[in-house]
Amino acid sequence: MDSQVNPPQDTYVAEDEISISELIGKLWAKRGLIVFLPLIFAGLTIAGLLLSKISTGDSVSYYLELTGTEKGTYPNGADFSPQDLLNPEVVSRLAEQFNIEQTSDVAQHVSVTYGTPLSIGVIKAYQAALSANSKAGPEEIEQINQRYRERIEDAAQRGLSITVDYVALGIDQTTGMQLARKLPALWSEVFSKRFQIFLDTGIASLSINSGDADIRTTVGVIEIDSRLRAIKKGTDILLNDGRLKSLRTADGVSPADLEARIDDFRRIYFEPIYSSSFSSNDSLALVYRRDMELEIEQLDTELTELTARIETIKELQRNDRGTSDASGQNAGGSQMQIQGDALGQLVSLSQQASLSEYLQDSFNTRLERVNAKAELESQLKKMGGAAQTTSRPFALSEEFMAESKDRYDTIERDYRNLLGAAQTTAEREIPVLYRVTSVVASDEKLLEKRDLLFIALALALGGMLAIIIALLLPPKADAA
Repeated sequence: MDSQVNPPQDTYVAEDEISISELIGKLWAKRGLIVFLPLIFAGLTIAGLLLSKISTGDSVSYYLELTGTEKGTYPNGADFSPQDLLNPEVVSRLAEQFNIEQTSDVAQHVSVTYGTPLSIGVIKAYQAALSANSKAGPEEIEQINQRYRERIEDAAQRGLSITVDYVALGIDQTTGMQLARKLPALWSEVFSKRFQIFLDTGIASLSINSGDADIRTTVGVIEIDSRLRAIKKGTDILLNDGRLKSLRTADGVSPADLEARIDDFRRIYFEPIYSSSFSSNDSLALVYRRDMELEIEQLDTELTELTARIETIKELQRNDRGTSDASGQNAGGSQMQIQGDALGQLVSLSQQASLSEYLQDSFNTRLERVNAKAELESQLKKMGGAAQTTSRPFALSEEFMAESKDRYDTIERDYRNLLGAAQTTAEREIPVLYRVTSVVASDEKLLEKRDLLFIALALALGGMLAIIIALLLPPKADAA
């Protein structure tokens, strides 16, 4: 009875057994599916990664090499900073060109820093050196730091990295790339023309007012006198510059010609007008003379202090020499005493060198004050002195005043033309401030190392799924 209810165990074992050759045959029959399904999965994964990078990328970068600056300074000696590219005038013009309503948004979402692709390579080499010497002592680590510090700074300050967050600015990626390219061009234009960075700082700072000064009034005479001093100083700078002393205006006027015209104008035309303007006792003339007298008194005080300072330094130098001579005469024969005397002499020489430098600075300062005082006293004499005895100013003809005004206007025009020619010459020597070292590109790479892991997982998943499908699908029936 039991044999009828429970079939033999051998029957179950025979039905559950699966032939390996049969499995291999099934997989081989579906080899096309096993090959192409993982490839399809990998392709879909790559497409998804690229789509996500394109849709989520929010900034572009642009690298420049600085060709118009050296060691952090412009050609005229003014200090350079990467933030100069975000100058309010530059940012305002940039926002206007790209129809960005809020100028502050440009300054907030556009960053400019030192950096070049070369500096990135140096930083990676520095990191590799630290990793290779992870067990080194503090001294060796410090040597590595010193070796790479200058290289990193030099490489970084050769160029700039511009990053534009175009999503935050509300523009598309193409417009963001155009904005990144336009920013350095506007910076170069604004700073070369508006701030005259190619022109010597001394000349650029001597630009004169463009307003009209009336030579017939005391206020106008004071203004013209100030302008003539600035023009004279600027002309001297042009004459002392080997590149600029041969400049000529369209009328053929050189810096030497202009200097001669200034001297002639002062002697023949301006000094009589100057004396006439201050010969009266009007309130403005009296106040101006009083200010000059007070300035002379201040210079006298400074000269007294400088003279006392110079005498004190000289006395200290004489005392140091006497102490040094006495120390040399009293030197003994022991080695310890010889070493002590040598150290004392070194300290004494160092102190004397510092005092000599300080003495020279004091002499130079006193000479400047003496020259300033002499110039002020000369001006007072031209005015008629502090104790003016003439109560009525002497008259100058209208023709003389008109001729004087014409000659001054000619001097001012020639000076402005020479400054413009100097600026043009400097710009020709350094035509641009930068050179492009890389095209505008998105900050994120299309495929990074971690993305390869996703592709490998997609291949594995596709392969596993293909094998399962191949095993589950029924075999094709043989054709009759």
